[in-house]
Amino acid sequence: MMDHPLAPGGTSAIEPGPWHYGADYVTVYFRGDPSKLELLVPKPFTVEGGDCMAYVCEIVSVSESGADMAALRPDRTLYQEAAVGVKCSFDGRPGIFFPVMWVSTEWSLLRGLVNGYQKRLADRISLTKLHPLNPGLKPPGPGTKYGGFCVKGAEETLSVSVELEREGTPKDLASYGATYGFRLFPRTHESQGSVSEAVEIIKSNSRASDVWLGRGSVRTTLEVGELSGAAGAVYRSGFTISGSKVLAGT
Repeated sequence: MMDHPLAPGGTSAIEPGPWHYGADYVTVYFRGDPSKLELLVPKPFTVEGGDCMAYVCEIVSVSESGADMAALRPDRTLYQEAAVGVKCSFDGRPGIFFPVMWVSTEWSLLRGLVNGYQKRLADRISLTKLHPLNPGLKPPGPGTKYGGFCVKGAEETLSVSVELEREGTPKDLASYGATYGFRLFPRTHESQGSVSEAVEIIKSNSRASDVWLGRGSVRTTLEVGELSGAAGAVYRSGFTISGSKVLAGT
């Protein structure tokens, strides 16, 4: 078992990567107000047009060396996440930056922070789960409704809903390019070093399946301006994160 901030023996509480992920997503694509979004996305990234995404998902994650954790410590492999992402670019290269990601476990919070994600600990995250053997639930199809939400304190910080209309393919899912982040660890004493660096998350092995498309809606306490053009998608996704690399010139 690993603890925060250090495990017994003084080793890091975060298992070394690469880290592998499989996730079930309820996602809404929408457009926000670029003037509002610019306040959420740090330099050197540039907001592009106002396109955004918001999602609530459930993730199963294991490290390269810890696949047996799925059986030995399932609580260290399963968590929920809710996030808002903004389309942006760095030096003309398109990508997406997530001003906030709420997560349900401390270990996923720590892993995200060291890699450059803007993670916060939520009090509760939940999303629709359909089971094929549940007599009271029908399989996904046109008209099926999915929802997900995140609560922090007294606020519902994010809520998404999707009503399915048709089956899709992975090619129907929005693609933003690179995934950008920002590692910020200020010093609290003159004897300390500090970290302030824009990064790109190193992702590979990306794949998706079980794609359904439909109408979407989203509510968030994040200041994104007036929302428009909401479309929804429900799907499964898998990918690997190997860390993050500092962007040249930053």
